[in-house]
Amino acid sequence: MSSTPRIITQTDRLIIRELTLADTDSLFEVLGDPIAMEHYPAPKTHAETEDWIRWAQESYEQNGFGLWAVRRTADGGFIGDCGPMLQPVEGEVVPEVGYHIIRREWGRGYATEAASACRDLVLERFGFERVVSIVAPENLASRRVAEKVHETMREFFWEKSGRKMCLHETRRPGAVDQAL
Repeated sequence: MSSTPRIITQTDRLIIRELTLADTDSLFEVLGDPIAMEHYPAPKTHAETEDWIRWAQESYEQNGFGLWAVRRTADGGFIGDCGPMLQPVEGEVVPEVGYHIIRREWGRGYATEAASACRDLVLERFGFERVVSIVAPENLASRRVAEKVHETMREFFWEKSGRKMCLHETRRPGAVDQAL
């Protein structure tokens, strides 16, 4: 990987770029936070945060996309990660847009702005017919973001987690529903 991370896209307020291991301490601020990670099995350790970044980097190489760093345009401040990762959903592998924002930045619309930009990239630049976000039913804040980003929501049993989850989904205009 080059020493300068590749910028993926920009919004009015955000720069979305590839994660590097230099982002570990900043990303650990969200992934290691027990409140921010309440709906995960456990907060990540520093070493697990490094592994998370390596997982994203492997996805960049294999798929051309992955979880990306989210920074404010105004001052370059790191505020979290967001992006698509391939996930198994009902017998199909689909891009899921996930997002994790540092708690002190919650409530400012950053997750919605970043996830919307990533949704559009999945459909337009990467050519997928559908994109999803998978959210625990009790994670109300994340569900509110997904409701703003996606067109539909339904509950489903996600085998990966072994429980019911909310499947928020957007399809490319004109895409045929393969499930019918």
